[in-house]
Amino acid sequence: MNEHIQNLIEISSYRSLSSHEEKVILEYLKSIPEVEAYEIIKSMAEQKSLSTIVIAKKVLHTRDYVTKLFKHGILKSNAQSIKLWLDFAIPKLGFKSVVKLIEDLNNDSNRLIEKAVYWLPLFISEKEKRSWDLLEKLREKVKCSPL
Repeated sequence: MNEHIQNLIEISSYRSLSSHEEKVILEYLKSIPEVEAYEIIKSMAEQKSLSTIVIAKKVLHTRDYVTKLFKHGILKSNAQSIKLWLDFAIPKLGFKSVVKLIEDLNNDSNRLIEKAVYWLPLFISEKEKRSWDLLEKLREKVKCSPL
């Protein structure tokens, strides 16, 4: 990775990038193998880059890498940023898969289900009965869990 790309990534941790700056990073990441792009995007997430999810949406296409990045990001998310991670993963993995991942990763310290239940209705259309049923099961888990 050249120095210019590295500098742009560092800058993105404390300010939003211009569309031109973002495009430079995107072009670079699309020009390398997805495994390498994934590692760079993962490090962007660790640096709390403001462009991580926007770039990841456009670069990562393999289910495995999307899942890995989602797991990594969701575990470090707060009640607000979880919405961004859901917005990244649901279109690529599907609602049911994302709910399953959240259930698998949830524990007493991160309380992912509790955070996700607030945002998940935004990602379901009125006609998706199965998704609403899944959401209702999650809500029941929140009600049943000791505080």
